[in-house]
Parts: sequence; C-alpha cells; structure tokens
Amino acid sequence: MIGNRGPVRARGNVFLGDRSVSEVITPADDPDLAHLIDLIDILPPPRVAKFWGEGDNSIASKLGYRLNEILSGRGRADDVDYLAVYVLKYLGHGNGHISQEQITEHLVGVGDLPAAGHAWVEDATRTAWTLVTRYSLPRWRGIRSTPGRAWIGD
Repeated sequence: MIGNRGPVRARGNVFLGDRSVSEVITPADDPDLAHLIDLIDILPPPRVAKFWGEGDNSIASKLGYRLNEILSGRGRADDVDYLAVYVLKYLGHGNGHISQEQITEHLVGVGDLPAAGHAWVEDATRTAWTLVTRYSLPRWRGIRSTPGRAWIGD
C-alpha cells in the first residue's frame, strides 16, 4: 500500500501535512517520493538516449533536473510535483512517449518479463498520482477553501 502523510491542510499559507510548500522535501520526508525514486532507479540511466531521448528537452533532462534538486537537498513541493507529473506524462499508464513494452525491455535486473513492466507502470502511475494530488491539491483547491466545500449545501 502506498503511504499517505495524512490530509492536505490549507489555511493562510499552504501546508502539506506538517510542512509548508516553501520547505525542503527529501525522500526521507515522504515515503511515496522515496518509492518513486526507487522505481526510476530500475530504469536505464539517463545517458541511455535510446530509452530517454537526447538533448536539453529529453525526458531524462526533465526528470533529471527535478531529481537533482530533490536528491541534493534543495527540493521543494514544486519539484516533487513536477517530477510526479513528468512520470505520469512520460512513463505512466497510457502515455504516448515511453511505452510499457519499452519499460519492460529496459527494466534493470528483471529481464524482459511483461508482468514486471506492467507492474512498474501501474505502480509508478499510482505513486506519481498520489504525489501530484498531495503537492498540487492546495493550488487546485485554493488556499482558503475547505476540502469538499463544493459538496456542502449553502
């Protein structure tokens, strides 16, 4: 089961669990972030252009920038959010960039096992979505809105 740091609170400043969005977030602070990084680690390294593409706009450079910020101890909520969105967009279920078959073919230590590729894509999609909702929801909802407010009668 994917961990959950509890409900997102939004009052005055935007808070995520007990952390402000301006605070540094590390994998030690968020087990879902740590898990997503572990999943990325079993994909090919960024220098494998056949998998990631080439150039400054490659998928590896987009992921790499955010991973570098997070793993260097400078990551903020936006870095975690962008990393998770990139995973959804470029590696998640049904994406049009890196297919499940390509992921299956390139998983480190698993071989060409279709069930492993399927499990990786499903796990990465679920974990990334958990992080996106955790770190984006305060902006989507608005900092002063009550959770579920649209469903409460006037």
